Amino acid sequence: MTKIKNLLSFTKRKLALLLDFTILVFVTELFLFIFARIFPVTFEWRHYVALPGYFIAFYFILIFFTKQYRTMWEHSGSKVFLSLMLILLAATVGTFLLSMATFGFRPITVRWQAFIMFLLFLISYTALSGTKMLIILLYVRRHRRKHVEDEPRGHQNNTAIIGAGWTGTGLARLFENDHSIFKPVCFIDDNPQKRHRIIEGLPVAGTTRDIEKIVRRYHIHKIIFAIPSCDTESKKRIVGDCIMTKCELKIVPPLQEMVNKFDQNAIATRDVRIDDLLGREPMVFDMTAIREYIGDRVVLVTGGGGSIGSELCRQIADCKPKKLIILDIYENNAYDIQMELRRHHPELDLEVVIGSIADYERCRILFDTFRPDYVFHAAAHKHVPLMEHVPEQAVKNNVVGTWNLCELAAEFKVKRFLLISTDKAVNPTNVMGASKRCCEMVVKYHAQTCPDTVFCAVRFGNVLGSNGSVIPLFRRQIEEGGPITITHKDIIRYFMTIPEAVSLVLETGAFSQSGEIFVLDMGKPVKILDLAENMIKLMGLKPYEDIQIKFTGLRPGEKLFEELLISGEDMRKTANQKIFICKQIDVDEKTFRGELDKLISLAKDNKPEEVIEQMHAMIPTYQYPAVKKE
Repeated sequence: MTKIKNLLSFTKRKLALLLDFTILVFVTELFLFIFARIFPVTFEWRHYVALPGYFIAFYFILIFFTKQYRTMWEHSGSKVFLSLMLILLAATVGTFLLSMATFGFRPITVRWQAFIMFLLFLISYTALSGTKMLIILLYVRRHRRKHVEDEPRGHQNNTAIIGAGWTGTGLARLFENDHSIFKPVCFIDDNPQKRHRIIEGLPVAGTTRDIEKIVRRYHIHKIIFAIPSCDTESKKRIVGDCIMTKCELKIVPPLQEMVNKFDQNAIATRDVRIDDLLGREPMVFDMTAIREYIGDRVVLVTGGGGSIGSELCRQIADCKPKKLIILDIYENNAYDIQMELRRHHPELDLEVVIGSIADYERCRILFDTFRPDYVFHAAAHKHVPLMEHVPEQAVKNNVVGTWNLCELAAEFKVKRFLLISTDKAVNPTNVMGASKRCCEMVVKYHAQTCPDTVFCAVRFGNVLGSNGSVIPLFRRQIEEGGPITITHKDIIRYFMTIPEAVSLVLETGAFSQSGEIFVLDMGKPVKILDLAENMIKLMGLKPYEDIQIKFTGLRPGEKLFEELLISGEDMRKTANQKIFICKQIDVDEKTFRGELDKLISLAKDNKPEEVIEQMHAMIPTYQYPAVKKE
C-alpha cells in the first residue's frame, strides 16, 4: 500500500511539472507573438527560442533547488504563492542577464528589453498562480461535496471551529483527512470582515453570540475553541455558551501541552477544564533559572506524596537533581509517586522515606544520611474543618514538624529551606491557618538566627484539584445527583492550578533571600458560587434544574474572603511580575522561643482550649470564637 501511495504521489508530481512546462511554453510564445504585433518591436527567430528556453530552464532549476516541486498545491497556503512569485522573479532576472550576455536582444533597445521581461514575469505569474488556485478550489469543492455525500461517515461528527485565524484554519486543514474524528463544517468568528466569507472551503456561519443557532443549523456535534489569544472574560463566556449546547467541546492547548504527543487528534485539542472557566491568565515561570539551581543537587521534599508535594517531585525530577528524597507518612501516596517517577525518570536517583516530620530522630537520621542541599516543606495537616476539632494535632504536626526541619536544616547547613504556606495564615480565623502562621514565624525565627541557611516561605491560595479542595467535592456531589453544598453565596477564593503553584514554589527558590515570604499575584478572586455553576455546566447539566445548589452557612473559622498580606508587611516586586515579596515582620527572638515551647507543651498535653489561647497570644490577629467570647 505504501509503494502504491508513493507511486501515485510521484505521478502527481510529474503531471504537475508537465503542466507547469506546458503553461510556460504556451504563455511565453503567445506573449512574444502578440507583443510583436502590438508594439513597434521586431523579434528574430532566436528570440522565440532563447527567451522561453532560458526562462523555463531557470524556473525548473529554481523549483528543484528550493524543492517547490514537492508542494501539494491542494493543501497550500499564501506562503507558497509568495515563493512562486520570488522564483519567477529570479527566473526573469536570470533570463534577462543571460540574454544580454549571449545575444544582447539585438536589435531591441534596453528599455524595451526591461519592459518585455517585466510583462513576461507578470503574465507568467498570473497564469501559473491562477492555474494552481483553480486546482485548490476544485479540490476543496470536491472534498467538501464528498463530506456532505458521506454523512455521517462512520465515527466522524460535524464540527464547528471557533476562530477563523491561523489556528482555526490550520485545524480545518489538519482534520480534512478521512481518519480524523472531526469533520469541520463551519467557522464561528467575531471579526466583521470575515462574516459570511468562505475560508478553507468552510463558511463563517456567524459570531460567538450565535453559537446555539449555528449548532442547530449545521447539526453540530463537536465544537473546537481555537483562539489561543482570547482574553479570559471572553473565553469564559464563549466556553460557557458552548457547554450549554451539550456539544463535545475541545480547546486548543498551549504549545507546551503538545510536547511528546504524536496522535494528531491529541495534539490539536484537549478537553475543556475547570481552570478554563476561572477567568484568570495562566502564569509563566522561568524554568531555566529553576533548572540551574536544582540541577545536580540533593533535594528533599516533605509530604512528597500529596497533591502539591507530588507535583513538586515531578517538576524537580525534570530538572535532573543529583538525588531526590521524598518524605511522607502516608505510604500509599508515597508508593504512587515513586512508581510514577521511576516510570518517567528511570535515570533519577530516588529515595522514598516513610516517616513523620514530627519525629525528630527519624528526620535527623534522614538529614545525616542524605545531606540535602534544598528542602521543600509541603507536609502539613491542611483540612480546615478537621483541624478545628483537634488544634493540638495541628500544632504537633505542622508547628513541631516545621521546627524540627528548620533545626536540622540549620545544623546540616542546608542551602535553602522553603516552607509552603497558605493565604489562610493571614489574619487567621481557623486553627489550620493559625498553625501555618506559627510555621511562618518559625521560619522567620531561623532566618534571623541561622545565617548559613536561606529560610523562606511561599504563600498562595487554593489549588485546583488538590486533596481537600472544592473541585473533587463538587464533582462527587454532581455525580451523586446533587445538591452542591456551598457555605455562603458570596464566599470568594483565590485559585491557581497545581503546576502553577509548584512552579511558583520552585522559582522563588532561585532568587530567595532569608526571611522572605513570596506571594503570587493571582488575579481576580473567584466566586465559589460561579465555580459551582460552571462545574455543573461543564458536566453537561443545568444549575438549579438538573443539580440544585444549597447554602449551608459559614463553618467555624471560615472567612468570606482570604487575604495574602498581613498589615505592616512590605510588598516588593521580583523579576517575575506575577511574584511579589513581602518582607515579613520580625519575630522577637527573646520571647518567641519561650512562647513556642509553651504552645508545643500544651499540644503534647492534649489541651485544645489552652492551645487555641496560646496561638491567639502569639498571633494577635488570630480570631477564634472561643477567644472572642472572653
